[in-house]
Amino acid sequence: MGATVSRIWSGHASIPSQIIETKSGFVQGKTFILVDGCEVDAFLGIPFGKPPIGELRFKKPEPSEKWDGVLDCTQFGPRCPHEDNIFERFTMEAMLLVKSEDCLRLNVFAPTWHPDSGQKNGFAVMVWIHGGGYAVHSGAHYGDYNICQALCTKNVIVVSINYRLGFFGFLSTGDENAPGNFGLWDQTLALKWVKDNISAFGGDPENITIFGQSAGGASVDFLTLSPHSRDLFQKVVSMAGTACCDFALNSAEHVKEACLDYAIRLGFQPLDNASNFEQNKALVEFFRSIPPHKLELVLLGKPKYRTTRSEWLDLTPVIDGDFLPKPIEDLRKEVPKKQIMTGVTKCEGLLFVLLRPPRGSYEFEIDRLVTKTLTKRRVQNHKEAKKKILEMYYTGIDPTSRRQLVRMGIKAVSDAVMNIGVWEYADQMAQLDHTVYLYNFEYAVSDAVMNIGVWEYADQMAQLDHTVYLYNFEYVNPKGFGLLGIVLPFKEATHSSELPYIFNKGILANFYPNNDDLKTLEQMTTFWTNFAKYGNPNGKSSENELWKPLTKEDTLQYLRINLDKTEMCPKFQDVEKLLKALVPQALV
Repeated sequence: MGATVSRIWSGHASIPSQIIETKSGFVQGKTFILVDGCEVDAFLGIPFGKPPIGELRFKKPEPSEKWDGVLDCTQFGPRCPHEDNIFERFTMEAMLLVKSEDCLRLNVFAPTWHPDSGQKNGFAVMVWIHGGGYAVHSGAHYGDYNICQALCTKNVIVVSINYRLGFFGFLSTGDENAPGNFGLWDQTLALKWVKDNISAFGGDPENITIFGQSAGGASVDFLTLSPHSRDLFQKVVSMAGTACCDFALNSAEHVKEACLDYAIRLGFQPLDNASNFEQNKALVEFFRSIPPHKLELVLLGKPKYRTTRSEWLDLTPVIDGDFLPKPIEDLRKEVPKKQIMTGVTKCEGLLFVLLRPPRGSYEFEIDRLVTKTLTKRRVQNHKEAKKKILEMYYTGIDPTSRRQLVRMGIKAVSDAVMNIGVWEYADQMAQLDHTVYLYNFEYAVSDAVMNIGVWEYADQMAQLDHTVYLYNFEYVNPKGFGLLGIVLPFKEATHSSELPYIFNKGILANFYPNNDDLKTLEQMTTFWTNFAKYGNPNGKSSENELWKPLTKEDTLQYLRINLDKTEMCPKFQDVEKLLKALVPQALV
């Protein structure tokens, strides 16, 4: 290949990397020379699974076959077919990356220097699992050079992976015809590849952290729960998404009905007088005959398929009896001891309200959302709980102020979709003796969509004696929203706002960091890489720790992340008030 210099994709100069021997064959990527002179190798588009096409569509993935010679790994591999969101259609990813079912590829970013004395067995490894509602994006969406500069310079190896999305990854008939969870099986196969091969890149296969955001955060939790994947890593970071969040999981019957709806729109004719098994078999065979472009999903814009059966997502993981063989609450008790970081941004619901505007007034929307949340959680004292929750949201609110009503509505959405689920997860894991670190990212509001589920997760894991660190991210640069800022009712840290401060790359808009942005980037990447290396975001030393893990007695304490105001705080996203209404006996 000579000494040619490549500027494709990232726009940064590179030279050919060293050649690495993996168990499937030799690979050669490119070496980025960073601003401080450090060199980091980037191996892009390494296959880890056979192309899941033809009869392999809607099947568990199979390991990739071996290849001869040296595989050129200087460009990202194909991404799973999906329709780009309207504001992403002119990005480099959308214009340069082909879409193909042959998408089971991963990317490895590895320092060329030797690890420090604190990592005697190789670099700590961070495996990124992207979000996007199980429907859009890929590992390439988060960049290459920027990952090397922001994370690898802190003495870690980063791996980003692709997995099947939408119908390709999450179609389910609830039986052996298509059990579902194919995207989770893809993630598991990628983790097995990392476990088997990362030492060749200088990584420590016994010090692997998986981290993800939104649907990627929920995937991280599912990987922690499954007996097929939970022993492949040691530490987890579930950002703005856990299995406890309402968007994360549906019944197999729900997913099947959503698939059947779309199949009928494509021309499928249900069989007369056929058994359920034969009907499902015919449905899967029909989907196998459909060209990939007709099965693409989108989260924003005019899609080929729009979810209609669910408040949030239709094509999601399911309890399939295999990858997830038991109910979540039972699997939670079987998880090997982990160190855990989890949390949300200050106002998760702000982006969701933008993507899916209220159907009526905010008063109507809040009433409807509270009713739906209570019904889904099977709250027995339904009428009393609803009254308490509505009183909580309306206290101190001027009903004639649209601005106050908008903020209240967004707070309700955040609670329902995210906040409670994250806390429930953290609490459960802490009670099970896992170490859990909880955070709130505040750089610059949110509950039903994310916050409830995140807190439930944190609480559950803390109760199960896992080490849990909880956070709330509150920092916001008002100029960082791009065109989205024009339509936002106000500007606060919202869903995905924390990602530029981990990857040094814009996700919702281009990222042009100012000095405060750079300080926050340094703070966030230090927390995240410390956790990957040592299992403690504070670093190797345990003296004068800023970020304290949850205890069984206190699963509401969290780290507020907001530049110079980063500090421990006592009550995560006010979920205590919600929990008292939803489950009065939960908190005393």
